[in-house]
Amino acid sequence: MKRMIVGLFVFVVFASHLHAQGSSNRRPVGGKIPIGTGTAGSDTADPWETMRTNPETNSVHPTPHAASPAPVSQLRIPPKAVKEFERSQKAIQGGDVRASIDHLQKALRIYPDFIQAHNALGLLFVQLHEYEKALTEHQTALSLDPRSAGTHQDLSFVLLLLDRNQEAEAEARQALDLDSQLVASRYVLGRAIVGQGHVTPEGMEMLRQSENAFPNASLVLAHIYFTTGQTDQVIAELRHYLSAPSDSDNKRKAECWIAQLSQQPSHAGCPTEPARPSFR
Repeated sequence: MKRMIVGLFVFVVFASHLHAQGSSNRRPVGGKIPIGTGTAGSDTADPWETMRTNPETNSVHPTPHAASPAPVSQLRIPPKAVKEFERSQKAIQGGDVRASIDHLQKALRIYPDFIQAHNALGLLFVQLHEYEKALTEHQTALSLDPRSAGTHQDLSFVLLLLDRNQEAEAEARQALDLDSQLVASRYVLGRAIVGQGHVTPEGMEMLRQSENAFPNASLVLAHIYFTTGQTDQVIAELRHYLSAPSDSDNKRKAECWIAQLSQQPSHAGCPTEPARPSFR
């Protein structure tokens, strides 16, 4: 299921670092930098709108969290570094991840303390499944601003992908302590708790609270209910998953599982025995 969550999370979280702020000659305010339109959409001018209609993202994400006050260092970002950041945005809009990375790295050579560039670069490395590189970028960003809820969230996600669930849990909790509205952090927290082999009321609740934004949470809950023999709950979670845009292969698996558990006719190609399928 690891590959399945990467695209969704990256598009959801990327927007919190790439929120439109105005023209390129403005200085950063509130931890953001001025850019053009984004890649993952919130309203017409920024990344969230695209995210709502992108089938890879599977869901609608809530309004981005409020940014913490920008460190003083972020008020002195050289215009050339900001320009490279903007170029990275244009490259990612065109689907060129490597070019976007190149521009972010140029921005960081100009201004190594550029927090937003470190975070954006980390999220792009996640897209390329280069998780150790992503980890380094988010750790660097966090060292520059330890009070950034968004950076704690990004770091928690990378740690989750690296199967470092205990550390992922700690970072997700820190993100939520700083900003309780971060739905993505609730999702990571739930996944991290379950990933440690703990099925706790808190972990279950975190997954429930995040499943509208992250449909994969419904699949995790379905697996949990299956292990405890709660067939009706398994079916309910699978139907919740199917109510959102989702990966076609996983959708077929969910439909087969429902048919098996409810003893209804299933599609051709479905396994004959009811079993917990593996979602990619």
